[in-house]
Amino acid sequence: MRWLWPLPLLLIALLAGPLRARADYPGMPCSAGLAGLLQDASYAALFVPVGVVLVLLGIAWQRAQVASRRPIAAGFAACAALVAIGYLALGNILWLPARAEHLVSCPASSGGYQPVRCWTTDPPNSVFEMNATGQRPLSASSLVQLARALAAHRSDAYYLYQAFVLNTTDANVTSYPSGWLFVLSRADQSPFGSGCLQEAQLKDAEFQSHRVGFYRYSAQQSPPVDAFFLQDAGPNGEAGYEVIDFRHGGEALAYVRPDDLLPAESQYLDRVSAGLATLNTDLDKETQSAAPAGALGTMRQDFTRVTADLAINVPPRLKAYQQGRLRRFLENYDLILAAEESTAQGRTGQAIHTSAYEQHRTFYYQEPRITRLIGYLYIQESGQVAARNFTDDELSSVNWAVF
Repeated sequence: MRWLWPLPLLLIALLAGPLRARADYPGMPCSAGLAGLLQDASYAALFVPVGVVLVLLGIAWQRAQVASRRPIAAGFAACAALVAIGYLALGNILWLPARAEHLVSCPASSGGYQPVRCWTTDPPNSVFEMNATGQRPLSASSLVQLARALAAHRSDAYYLYQAFVLNTTDANVTSYPSGWLFVLSRADQSPFGSGCLQEAQLKDAEFQSHRVGFYRYSAQQSPPVDAFFLQDAGPNGEAGYEVIDFRHGGEALAYVRPDDLLPAESQYLDRVSAGLATLNTDLDKETQSAAPAGALGTMRQDFTRVTADLAINVPPRLKAYQQGRLRRFLENYDLILAAEESTAQGRTGQAIHTSAYEQHRTFYYQEPRITRLIGYLYIQESGQVAARNFTDDELSSVNWAVF
């Protein structure tokens, strides 16, 4: 018993917490089957080290008692008690409440969708989620209308407010909370390993096949987000997003693929996407602690080539994009490159490097899908003065919204 006394304590925390939470915790990445077992088993990550600590403290306490060192023995006993209490707390069986999702009344529809089921979570998370039915918008104006309707009922009281529009009333789909787990995450990955990967893929396929779009709002997260997303299939079959962004003074910036997008415009945006991806990859390699040999030279060569390539055969409606946002990206990148070259030659370039690098990470670093969305915005505003006056903060907000 002197050696085995920690085991019952560990088993209580290992099993009681998950069993207590199971009844009112429907928002797991996998909902049933082997995922439940893997959920329980995840608690075992703390089992062995905590057991070893408790056994060692028990041995130390016993030896101190034999040596009649009562103050030291009391200290070991207190340490063992603290470890045990902390473990039980992490096991979710003491005073820590289980995170639960509760059904609540849905807000009234203001057009474009019909609420079906709504949930909220216990504080301090304060997440609100709504599943609704509606039709996919067929134009930019109808997309903005649906986005505004979903945004009309958001509440600042919640840390996160999310509304999902589906094209079905099937209870197997509409009654499933935490659908956001399958919106931006990859269906070929699972936080619980391969045991529930098949289940996650089935639920993902079911939810995605009926999803029209979703609205997401959070003023408290960093960075904040206030946007509506519509999944968009790119010209090469890649999955992307069309976005209505409300972050800037209530103005809706519609990052939406134009209906009259020309092949030449799409091809140019592909060139921009590929070029910027190359430059960002070069930057990552050159600035890492163990940069590959010749990384700085490759960075300069690619920058010269990409800059020249993106300056030719620019479609008319993307001239403002090429002379505005794209030029600012390249100018800022050139500052970083010049600072890196100066540092490599033994001269100081740290100040300009730091400033330009921060600007690049904040405003300019883009994945291909984001580059296309910004190009779409310029095309839609083609011929207007506003097309040349988008701020970098406005254009970068779509990065944060999608991510």
